Amino acid sequence: MVAHPLSASARARKELEALKLALAEKDEADLRRLSDRYAHRQGPKALQLLIRKLASTEEIANFWQLQLLPKEIPKVEISHTELIQEEVAQEINSEEEIIIQEEIIEAELTQQSPLEIKARSEVARRLRGWLPSWDGPLRQAS
Repeated sequence: MVAHPLSASARARKELEALKLALAEKDEADLRRLSDRYAHRQGPKALQLLIRKLASTEEIANFWQLQLLPKEIPKVEISHTELIQEEVAQEINSEEEIIIQEEIIEAELTQQSPLEIKARSEVARRLRGWLPSWDGPLRQAS
């Protein structure tokens, strides 16, 4: 047989009973789980009203609210800023190496002998004679 789902009001009554039981037994895990579910379905303001309604004393209300606070997150040994600083330092070092290599190449190019410069210009001059010149796109006859 197929189990019939609970109606919304029956489910709400069942959840309230479970919350009351978790509060009476001071079951931290169930109280947090059920409270989160209630806040998800009804909203955080409705949960605050429910805490005021069900908590018989201020002490119980404080206990309930403490269970809703986020648990501490363990601290990471290396902070995000330190990781970012290391990455930036590595990028700066690699950029400095590239700049140094470019300067070395420029220095080598400027230290060419006059004979090499003359030979290159002669080759360029002769190639210009062989290569056709381009005067722009061909004009179509109208």
